[in-house]
Amino acid sequence: MDHRKQVSTRRTPIYRDAGFVFDSIAQSKQAFADEGRYPQSSERLIYTRYGNPTVMETEQAIANLEGSQWAILTSSGMAAIDVALAVFQQREKTGPWLFFSEIYGGTNAYITQVLEQRRGIEIGRFMPKDSEEKYDLAELVEMLDRVKPQLLYFEPVSNPLLIVADGNEIIRIGKERGINVIVDNTFATPFLWRPLQSGADLVVHSATKYLSGHGNITAGVVCGNNVELRKEALTYRKLVGHILSPDDAYRLGTQLKTFDLRFSRQCENAFKLAQTLETHPNVENVRYPGLTSHTTHPEAVKLFGANGFGAMVTFECKGGRAACEIFIANVASAIKYVPTLGDPDSILIHVPTVFTEERFPFPGMIRLSVGFESYQTLEASVLKALEAI
Repeated sequence: MDHRKQVSTRRTPIYRDAGFVFDSIAQSKQAFADEGRYPQSSERLIYTRYGNPTVMETEQAIANLEGSQWAILTSSGMAAIDVALAVFQQREKTGPWLFFSEIYGGTNAYITQVLEQRRGIEIGRFMPKDSEEKYDLAELVEMLDRVKPQLLYFEPVSNPLLIVADGNEIIRIGKERGINVIVDNTFATPFLWRPLQSGADLVVHSATKYLSGHGNITAGVVCGNNVELRKEALTYRKLVGHILSPDDAYRLGTQLKTFDLRFSRQCENAFKLAQTLETHPNVENVRYPGLTSHTTHPEAVKLFGANGFGAMVTFECKGGRAACEIFIANVASAIKYVPTLGDPDSILIHVPTVFTEERFPFPGMIRLSVGFESYQTLEASVLKALEAI
């Protein structure tokens, strides 16, 4: 008896096959012809680098979460950014491209070392107002009309200053001028905002962070509605080999089932902790978009409504780096120093060390990725460490 035929399951199995079986030459010929016309259009899959059943099931789950027509999984968040940007690159017709300056440091390095130095793309940067942690959209309009970029890229919540941009208005301004708009929505997640509903062309996530939420998968995803962009993205992913492994796709699929529960708890914990930090004598300049004192609180309320304000809190210890050293040492049993975010347990970094003092000259600045552990335990650990300063 073939016991495989007796098994009933709610999930697609993990297909670890590198290549898939054909019954005849004619069948394989048809599959390759269909794939050539449009990736993954064949009734038969060919090779896991082209597409895999386990990966495709998780892609559909993310598309449902994002409210998009399609999603394409990649091996990392940076791979997702590479795919999303590559579909708009057209040799000498490319550019200029405009990026908001306050984006992930890895993305900034990719822009400089790959897009500019290797691919020769003309890059512009839109920066916050001088000495203010806030974007002036009137200045953005002026820059768009002057530079006339082909592409606009931004994050609705910046890292690590947590500057909230008026994403809906930025997309409207860009699309009004025929500009392709890409949004890195890793910090906000679809729980807080869905950029595609406002007209963005593509949305990317480092699925390593909140979508997986357990700190044990490295993955990325590109989401969109345009069929031709999907075709271009699938082709590029196939040729450069950016697809996520079936095992990681399976695990990511199981972790997505608790996304709403996890992230809502993290946002709740972060809001409470930010309020506590704001009144502590050993803390200054708490940056959290949910606080009325935050420079972009109005933008956060406008963009996110009653959904929440995210799970990241950035604050400065009074006493600079020496105070940070004391705080980090005293909170280490509960909150580890880990250079990532979105984990189940709260983790932290010292911002000037990780992101360089040149960009962030705040010696006492700590970025805290708030987890979904017991809030009482979290607050007690933080207050105990602050009292040690």
